[in-house]
Amino acid sequence: MRAISTVVDATVALLLIGGAVATLTAGPGAVADPSPRDHADEQARIVATSTAGVDYALAPDRSAEGVVVEVDDAPLRRTARGTLASLLARAAVANATVEGERLLPARRGYERAATGLVRNRTGGPSVRTAVRATWEPYRGAPLSGSVRAGPRPPADAYVAAAALTVSSGVPAAEADARRAAESDGFDGVARAVSDAVVRGLFPPDETRLALRGDAPVDALAARRYRRTARLFGAGEPGVGERNATETNARLAASLADRFERDLRARYGSPDAAARNASTGRVRIVVRTWSP
Repeated sequence: MRAISTVVDATVALLLIGGAVATLTAGPGAVADPSPRDHADEQARIVATSTAGVDYALAPDRSAEGVVVEVDDAPLRRTARGTLASLLARAAVANATVEGERLLPARRGYERAATGLVRNRTGGPSVRTAVRATWEPYRGAPLSGSVRAGPRPPADAYVAAAALTVSSGVPAAEADARRAAESDGFDGVARAVSDAVVRGLFPPDETRLALRGDAPVDALAARRYRRTARLFGAGEPGVGERNATETNARLAASLADRFERDLRARYGSPDAAARNASTGRVRIVVRTWSP
C-alpha cells in the first residue's frame, strides 16, 4: 500500500468561541441541565491533537469520469496520516463543489474514511458530538467544500460549540489579495485567490508526475483536469501535452473571471473582499450535547 502525506499542516490553533465554549439554546421548551457539563472544548482538543491514519482508494464515478478502473487496483490505494483536524480539513477541500458538482469525485472514498474516523474518535456514552469542517476561498465563494462527522443534534437540545482553524493545504492568498486590492482592485483580488486555489488543487510538480505516470493514475489526472476545466468554463485543457503549468494558468484565468463577478456583487470594496480571503484555512466547528 502506498503511503502519502496529508496535504494539510497538522498544526492547529484552537479558538474557543468567545474565549470559551459557547452554549446555544436550540428550540423552545428545552429544559437545561441545572449543572450542564460542557464537553465541546474537550472534544475540540481531541480533534485538534489526536493523530491517526486512514486507508482508502481512489474510486471515480465511472459514468461521470469515463475511467474504467477497479477499486482495489494497487495504484489507487492510499494512506493519509495526520491529526483528526487535518484529515477532516483535507476532506473538506476534497469535497469542493462548483454549482453543486464535485470537482474531485474520485475522493469520495477518502471523505468517507476521514469522517468515519472522526465520528468514531469523538463523543461517547455521556455526550454526542458533531464535527463540521468548511473550506471557502473567501466567504460566500461559489467554489467551496464542507464535510460533517457525527449526527445532527436534536432540535430541542442545548448545544455547546467550540471552533478551531487548520491549514487547508491550499496556498494562503490573504497577503497577495490585500496587495492586489490596492493596485488592481477586484480583478487583482480575484486573480490572487484563483491562483492559490488552482495551485492547491493541481500542484504543478505532483500533477505533472501523475500525468506521466502509469495507468490508471494518468487517466484519472487527465479526467480531473477536463472535469475542472468544464466546471470553470475554461474549455478543453491541453493535458495531452503534459503541460501542467500552462493548463493551470488557463484554469486560474477562468476561475478568476467567475470570482471577480462574484466579489463585485458580494463586497462593497476590493479591500473588504481581500480581508475575507481564506484559501489557506479550514474552519472546524465541534458541537456537543447530552443524549
